[in-house]
Amino acid sequence: MASSPQIVAIERVIVAVADLEGARERWSRAGFAIAPGELSADGVRFLRTAAGAIEIDLAAARDESGGALASVVAATAARGGGMIGWTWGYDSPLPAESTTTVKLPGADGRNIAAQVCSPGMPAVFTASTTILGDLEARRAALGEVCGANANTVDSLEHIVVRTPVLEDAIAANEATGVPCKRIREAGHGTQQAFFKLEQTVIEVVAPAHHEVGCWGLALMCSDIRRAVDHARASGLEATEPKDAIQGGMIARIVKPLDGVAIAFMFPGPRRDT
Repeated sequence: MASSPQIVAIERVIVAVADLEGARERWSRAGFAIAPGELSADGVRFLRTAAGAIEIDLAAARDESGGALASVVAATAARGGGMIGWTWGYDSPLPAESTTTVKLPGADGRNIAAQVCSPGMPAVFTASTTILGDLEARRAALGEVCGANANTVDSLEHIVVRTPVLEDAIAANEATGVPCKRIREAGHGTQQAFFKLEQTVIEVVAPAHHEVGCWGLALMCSDIRRAVDHARASGLEATEPKDAIQGGMIARIVKPLDGVAIAFMFPGPRRDT
């Protein structure tokens, strides 16, 4: 008997922006290689960059009536932009369902269909699609499309999400098929729950009563000094690398990129165990 499809990865993250060409300039200054040209589907225009095997889509709504994704992108861009969510990557084709679908750029330039998931965590948009190839194959495919990042980013270490009730977020993710790996007391009544897929951790922080939803990305670099120096040389303010709580080094771009808090990381032994 064939096994049912399983979530094995974050396939992409989606960032809503008000000005696509402005976003190209800002993310390029931060050291991200942007694929040439742009793609469009369902009333959304896309620029593409990558963190290793995970695509980062910069998305601007061309037509709010274009579909489910266009309306979310437009609403988020009107508030200044920000990461709206991600797509879950399944290891085999999903069964046909009577759910809403959205079109997204595929690795070969053709659009792919993703099934919109039921709302789980507040203000987080998720959809599901089938991934093509293993981690290294997907990394190579995106590298061909987008090129090498000047900031040396080669993977997405974690996504940070703020939510009102931690137990609800855990239940929503586990119902989807992503188990909680760990809960940490962060102090001052705050807790963090961690979910891991391949190289990427989803870090859910609660309770949050303001700025609920996706907050930031922590990106692993092969050379954090180069990442900081490139950002500064391009006119962005970036902090000096310092010891990270979980291990290794961390530095931050001080002003969020299109509403997304960006941290650069460099690996090292864990300190928070």
